[in-house]
Amino acid sequence: MYIDTSVAVKLYTREPDSDECESLVADAGIVSSELLVGELASALFAKERAGQIATVQRERVWSLFEEHAADGTIWLVALNGHLVRAAVEVMAEVNPHVPLRTLDALHLATFLGIEAGPLFTRDRRMLDAARRLNLPLAAN
Repeated sequence: MYIDTSVAVKLYTREPDSDECESLVADAGIVSSELLVGELASALFAKERAGQIATVQRERVWSLFEEHAADGTIWLVALNGHLVRAAVEVMAEVNPHVPLRTLDALHLATFLGIEAGPLFTRDRRMLDAARRLNLPLAAN
């Protein structure tokens, strides 16, 4: 199953729908873009600044994520120039109906380039683009 950052944040921190997300990925191999490294770090720092998590929690979550990336619990697909160009094609394909952001387009291009099972996202724009592209989706 391919997850984006909107789901990863729910898996690594407690949010209202974290339990539902955890049940949907249970027993699934998890794949994402290497982009997740920067995006998850940014989300964790934002939660810390907002007082939603303490520094020690952020550090603990980050260590767990790094462990999961290292041991294959989550497989991160490397970014490259081909994926960047594929992301531009994804943006063009959904334009003008979905104003897709670059990072979301990179996630979708990564997904399109691998066999990972369904796409799991909680990001509305990315869902709209995925539906337009007729991608298989996890329950959303």
